[in-house]
Amino acid sequence: MDQRCAQLLNQIMSAGGPVKISELAEAFNVSSRTIRYDLDKIDDFLKDKGLPQLIRKPGSGIEYTPSYHRKLKILKLLESIGSYNYVLTPEERKKLILTELFQAKGFNTIEEMANLLCVSRGTVINDLKDVRNWLAKHGLKLESAPRCGIKIAGSEKDLRKAVVSLLSENIEIERALKLIKGPINRRMNLVTDRQLKKLFQDLEISPIEEAIRIAENQLKTTFTDSAYSGLVIHLALAIKRIQLGKNILMPQDELSKLKLTKEFAVASSMAAELEESYKINIPTAEIGYITIHLLGGKVTESDIFANQDWIRLQILTDEIIRSIGRKLNVDFLPDRELYSGLLRHLEPTLYRLKHGLPLKNPILKEIKNNYSSIFEVVKSSMKPLEDYVGLKIPDEEIGFITIHIGAALERNKTVKNNVYKAVVVCGTGLGTAKLLSSRIANRFPNIKILATLASRQIKEYVDHKELDLIISTVPTDAKNIPQIIVNPLLLDEDVAKILKFLSTNRPKNSDHTQTQAITKNLLKIIQKYCHIKNRDQLIREISMLLNQANFEDSKGVAQPVLKDLLTEKTIKLRARAGNWEEAIRIGGELLVKNDFVEERYVDAMVSNVREMGPYIVIAPGVAMPHARPEDGVKEVCMSLVTLEEPVVFDNKESVELILAFGATDHHTHLQALSDLMKLFSSSSYIDAILNASETKEVIDIIQLSAEESGHE
Repeated sequence: MDQRCAQLLNQIMSAGGPVKISELAEAFNVSSRTIRYDLDKIDDFLKDKGLPQLIRKPGSGIEYTPSYHRKLKILKLLESIGSYNYVLTPEERKKLILTELFQAKGFNTIEEMANLLCVSRGTVINDLKDVRNWLAKHGLKLESAPRCGIKIAGSEKDLRKAVVSLLSENIEIERALKLIKGPINRRMNLVTDRQLKKLFQDLEISPIEEAIRIAENQLKTTFTDSAYSGLVIHLALAIKRIQLGKNILMPQDELSKLKLTKEFAVASSMAAELEESYKINIPTAEIGYITIHLLGGKVTESDIFANQDWIRLQILTDEIIRSIGRKLNVDFLPDRELYSGLLRHLEPTLYRLKHGLPLKNPILKEIKNNYSSIFEVVKSSMKPLEDYVGLKIPDEEIGFITIHIGAALERNKTVKNNVYKAVVVCGTGLGTAKLLSSRIANRFPNIKILATLASRQIKEYVDHKELDLIISTVPTDAKNIPQIIVNPLLLDEDVAKILKFLSTNRPKNSDHTQTQAITKNLLKIIQKYCHIKNRDQLIREISMLLNQANFEDSKGVAQPVLKDLLTEKTIKLRARAGNWEEAIRIGGELLVKNDFVEERYVDAMVSNVREMGPYIVIAPGVAMPHARPEDGVKEVCMSLVTLEEPVVFDNKESVELILAFGATDHHTHLQALSDLMKLFSSSSYIDAILNASETKEVIDIIQLSAEESGHE
C-alpha cells in the first residue's frame, strides 16, 4: 500500500455505491491502467489483513461497503500507516519537518528527523535547505547547536503566523478546522494531515467554539465561515503555545489602544473562560491578539465612531470610491449603500492587513473570470489604502471590494420601474426568510420581494404569480423559474451569484423597449432643429439620462464643501498655545463661539487625545482633533488654527496646524473631508497656510484648491 492506494480505498468506501474507474482516474489525475494496478494492491492489502476484497461490478464500477466494525478496523489500519509504507516526496518531507519543529519544546536532532522520515541523515540535511528558505520567507530562521540539534528561532508572533500559513498552504482554513476535530475518514492526505493534526494534539476544541459563540452574541455580530475557522485555529494555537511556555509579546502603546475597544472586553471574558477550561494563564498580550482577530473578523455593521481612526477610515473609503468612479466613468457618490458597505468592509480589512491575518476568498477565481475589468480597475485604485497600511493589497481583499463595486454598478443602472419580481424561500423558517429578505432589499433595490415562503408553499404560489427569480436557501420544486441558492446570511459569494444573474437576465416587466422608444422620439425632435455631431454618443447619453432620472438619490442631505466650513469666522492665525491641550481648546472655542458645538464637545476632544494618544495627527505637522456627534455637535463644522510655535503630542508628534472638526452623522461631512485631503496633498498649500498672516490668504488658498478639484 502506498499513499495513493490509501486515499483510493478511503474514497471508494466513502462513495456509498459503485465508482467507475474512469472517475477515479480523473479524481487522482492518473491513467485508468494505474488505477487498476492500485486496485490490485488494495486487494492484496485487504487479503493480507483477513478482510473481504473489493467488489468489481461490470458496467457500474468498484464498490466496497464493509460492515460498521470492519470499516472501523480498516480506518484504524489506514491511520496506523506510517511514512515507512511509501516514499515521501521532498515537499512532503519539508512539511513533516516543519510540523515537528513547530510543536517541539526545544531542539530536534537530525537523527530523530531521519528516523521519522525513514531516510538517510544526508537526505534530511539536504531537505533542511528548503526548510530554511521557507522559514526565511516568514521572518524565521533555523538555529542549530552542536550535540543538541535544530530548532526554529524568531518572534512568537511570526512563528504563529507561519504555522497558520503552513496550514493554509496545504488545506483550506475551514477544512483545517474539520481536520483538527474530525475522524480519519474525513481526510485525504493521510500522512501530511496526520502530522498537521499533531500541532493540536490532545486539545479539546469545543470550549474554544463555545467561547466564540458567546463572543458573537456579545458583539452582536456573525463571523464568516473562514473568519470563524481562523479564530478557532488562532486560539487553539495560542493555547498550545502557552502550554509550551511560549507567550506572545505586543507593544504597550498598541495594547493600550486595543484596551479601549469593546472587543477587548469581550476577548477578556473569552480568556477567562479558556483559562478555566484549559487550566492555563492567558497574558494580557494574548488577549490583545484575540482582540485583533475579533476586529478583523467582523462582518456586521458597527458604530464607525467607535473606531478611534474613523476620520481616516472614512477618507480612505471616499478616496477609493472616487478613484474607481473616475476610471469607470460612473458617479458613485449618491450611492449610500456602496459607501456604508465598503466602509463596513474596510474596517476589519485594516486590522487584517496591519497584523498579517490571512483571508481566504473562496470565489476569487469566479470574480476574476466574471468581473475581470472591474477587478483590474479596483486593483489599480488601491493606492490610498496601500499607502496607509504600507503593504500591497492581496487579490483576496480586492476580490471582495470588487463585489461591492459590481453591486453598485447594478444599482447605478437600475431604472425605477425596471425591477425583478422575486420570492424568498427558506427551509429553516419564516424568521430566517425575513432576515434574508431584508438583506437582499438592502443590497439590491431593483429586486422587489413579493413574498417570503416556506419551501412547501412555493409550488402553489408560483402557479398564480409572474416571477423573475426565486432566491432560496434550499432547492425547490418550482420549474421554469430561475433559482439562486444562497446562505441565509447572504454571504459575499451569494451576492456574486445574484449580480451575475442580474447582469445576464432582464426582468419580464423590463421597460427597456419603452426607453428605446422615448430615445428614438427625442432623437427625431433634436434632428429637426440641430446638427448632430456624434449620433451614437448622443443616443448613449439620452439613455443614461432617462435611467438616472429614476435613480433615487439616497443621500438626501446636501454636503458642504471645505470652503463652506472654513470662513473668516472659523480661522485663527498665529495663535499662542503653551501645549497641545491649549491648542485644541483654541480651535474648539471657535466652534463654540459660532454655535456649531456645545462647550462639552471641546472637553471631549481633549479627553480623546488623553485616552488614545496622538492619533489625531493626520499629516506631518497637522492635527485634526474631534469627538463623537453625541458629544455636543449641532452642525457639521471645522476650524483652522495656525500656531506661533509648534506644540508636541505625547512627546512624539510636533504640530503647528490645528483643524478642530465636528460631524453630525456618517455622511454629511465627507465632501469637506475629501476637499481637505486634496488641499493637504500639496506641501506648497500647507506651507502657504502656515505662512499666511491674514485670514483672506487662507480662504484664497482653499478657493484655489477647490477650483483645481472642480468644487468652485
